[in-house]
Amino acid sequence: MVRLLPKPKVSIFICGCGHTGSTLLARILASHPEIFSIRRETSAFVSNKGARWTKLSVVLLQAAISRRSVWVEKTPNHIHYTRQIAETIPGARFIVVTRDGRDIVTSLGQRYEGDFDKAFQRWMADSKASMARIENGESILWRYEDFIESPALSIERLCRFIGVTFDPGILNYHHQPVVWGREKAVRTPHSARRHAQVNQPITDYRGGWRSGLPANVACRFDAGEAREIMDYFGYAQGERLPEGIDLQS
Repeated sequence: MVRLLPKPKVSIFICGCGHTGSTLLARILASHPEIFSIRRETSAFVSNKGARWTKLSVVLLQAAISRRSVWVEKTPNHIHYTRQIAETIPGARFIVVTRDGRDIVTSLGQRYEGDFDKAFQRWMADSKASMARIENGESILWRYEDFIESPALSIERLCRFIGVTFDPGILNYHHQPVVWGREKAVRTPHSARRHAQVNQPITDYRGGWRSGLPANVACRFDAGEAREIMDYFGYAQGERLPEGIDLQS
């Protein structure tokens, strides 16, 4: 008789704006003894349906073999496909990641070789999709700044959401270096930098926009729809979260 592999009890997708510390977050969760975290972006739901099922089959098999109670996948762009994910994987839950929009656009602009308009438009699109996901529930909001201020409190909150016991030792993830992404893949400067960053200790990258963001781009965050987005995520008046947004829903 063929014995079926056990299915993980909880499916977690980390998604939201790019360049928010999502790889670092996935790296930390991967250190938890109860969590199987995929060490690359699968982009499964960005793919066509045929490739989607192929990628998901591989991931689910790996997760089942690990015999962990939870599996986590991190692809920021999946924020635009959360409806499809929920329909395909019943009970899927989402960690929606965000960061000060000015720092995001600064980092993306460098990746896009100085095209800060492209970076700004991506931040707008990703943020709107993030807001929609939060409003639809089955989500928890994770802000990079909150994590930097109090790593243990931030990760403990995520562990409660996921349903595992918080292990403070996972914050020492960098003591055991790992390969992140496809080891033999040709690396771009961006992917090479990200590959190196996952094995360094928690580092504060807040406020880089002050020296790296052109003034004509920075001023876009002061009014209009961009300001509304910043307000929504708590980046208007201090660092508090906006009313009506529960970190755990």
